[in-house]
Amino acid sequence: MTNKFRKILSSTIVGSLLICSAIGSTMSVSAATASKYEYSVSDATQLQKYLVSLCDLTDTQKVLYDIDKNGELTITDATNIQKIVVGLTSDVPSENPTSSIVESTTMTTTEPTQATTVFTTNPATVEPTTIEPTTEQPTTEPKPTSVPKSVKLNKNDITFGIGEKYTLVTTVENGDISQVAFTTSDRKVATVDNNGKITAVGTGTATITANTYNGLKAQCKVTVKKLANSIKLDKTNITLGVGEQYDFSSSTPNGTAAYFRSYYSDNTAIATVQKSGGLMTAKTAGTTTIRCKLSSGREATCKVTVKSAPSSVTLNYTTSTLKVGQSEAIKVTYNNNAYSFKNKWTSSNKYVATINSDGKIYAKSLGSTTISYRTYNNKTASFKLTVSGSAVKCLDISTWQGYVDFNKVKSAGYNYVILRAGFGREYSQKDNTFERNYANAKAAGIKVGVYWFSYSTSPSDAYREANACLYCLNGKRLDMPVYYDLEYQPAMSMSNSNYTQMALNFCSTIKKAGYKSGVYSSASVYGYLLNRQTLINNGVSIWNAQWSSYCSVPCDIWQYSEKGQVNGISASVDMNYIHNLNVVD
Repeated sequence: MTNKFRKILSSTIVGSLLICSAIGSTMSVSAATASKYEYSVSDATQLQKYLVSLCDLTDTQKVLYDIDKNGELTITDATNIQKIVVGLTSDVPSENPTSSIVESTTMTTTEPTQATTVFTTNPATVEPTTIEPTTEQPTTEPKPTSVPKSVKLNKNDITFGIGEKYTLVTTVENGDISQVAFTTSDRKVATVDNNGKITAVGTGTATITANTYNGLKAQCKVTVKKLANSIKLDKTNITLGVGEQYDFSSSTPNGTAAYFRSYYSDNTAIATVQKSGGLMTAKTAGTTTIRCKLSSGREATCKVTVKSAPSSVTLNYTTSTLKVGQSEAIKVTYNNNAYSFKNKWTSSNKYVATINSDGKIYAKSLGSTTISYRTYNNKTASFKLTVSGSAVKCLDISTWQGYVDFNKVKSAGYNYVILRAGFGREYSQKDNTFERNYANAKAAGIKVGVYWFSYSTSPSDAYREANACLYCLNGKRLDMPVYYDLEYQPAMSMSNSNYTQMALNFCSTIKKAGYKSGVYSSASVYGYLLNRQTLINNGVSIWNAQWSSYCSVPCDIWQYSEKGQVNGISASVDMNYIHNLNVVD
């Protein structure tokens, strides 16, 4: 080969490469049969939607997206498109394997200073074509067009029966599912494919992880149980008003599961139900049956009666009175053939009385409150409740009562006792019956509080008495407060402020140990020596001793007698009424 021909051939090759470089700078690398089509992320997304039947493709798109040219569109084609877009590959197979394919060649050039002559065939017979030089550099490694910022799954945990399948919904911020790889921690329990489709294989637990190529991940805990062969609904019959809704729940036998449960209504004119989830809506008066079916065909049913929506509602009281500890169910009346299933009961003062979802009132402390009722369609009724007096009896017991048969005490109607734990400032001054009384009262199902008799004559002494009391309690669980028994006469020569501060010092120490605290004293002492309101403001319970037919001091507990006779106790015993059950846990 002559030197002249070598130069011409060399020029021809260089020129051809420069042409390819110029073409590559203005379009994505593609197969000749792809009509120089430039792929984008939306192409990969369209193909993924097509593969899960969320959209359709034109015939042209089906040809262009068949990257491996095997005549079938698969997730592999979507992945290859994504790789082309982010520059991980430029290998796009031709539709016709026999046609020539233009291959790019990585090439570094210096800035051309003169034109290049290119021969397209035999240089001896064809006039050369002159190509002007270019200063553009060929693109060899395109950067990714998107980098995922986060990945999320629509489920954090899910329970299946063996054989069930479910496809997780995967959300990739600034990306799509083609940038996610799925793995399972235990293939014997659950497998997962490239689309996040889980198959329950065997009993146990496994973790499904969605990983992006840049290290982000999301996880779903999968629990697999034996596939259920039966199912139950939370209701077997129910009555609703027109327009009212009820959300069914269903259950399978222990140790079994069934993720897929479908709901149906025998008569959608009477009531409709969401196939997935079981939310039912009453449409018109009548009856129908709601069915919940497993994939095996097994089902559970509920008879549904629909009545008209209430246009008015009344309660069986306009005013009412109860004692502390008493309860009563309120009756509701609707207009003819109307009904409301979802109702809302409220008490304006829950400290005085509470009311549950079935309309049952429970009186808790002296005072008044308004009880209100509201139907699902906002028809209302209410009445005033006054709580006066108490039906809750309580005993306070110490060594002076000797042996107590707490089972007989409970049978006599006493469900609350306050036991003396001890007295004074010494740890050794525990009541010699306290441990026995506490154990036996608890065993009988009686709620227990305690009191500590004070011999303190200064505010500082109260701290030592509180610590002695806590030592004797030794962490025991109490249902009622620890009361500071202030009736020691020598201490009553103190000023009002010092006497009150002594009570506060004891109670604050008790509260720091995790117990409720209170003070026991007589009505006369509360009247002139103890500042009762200061105690209340500091969360201290008031126990008033007033042996009379009435109680003149507002209090949580009223000791009304010292001469009680109760079956199970041989000696006389102090008798009390609880005026405020809020002090009881």
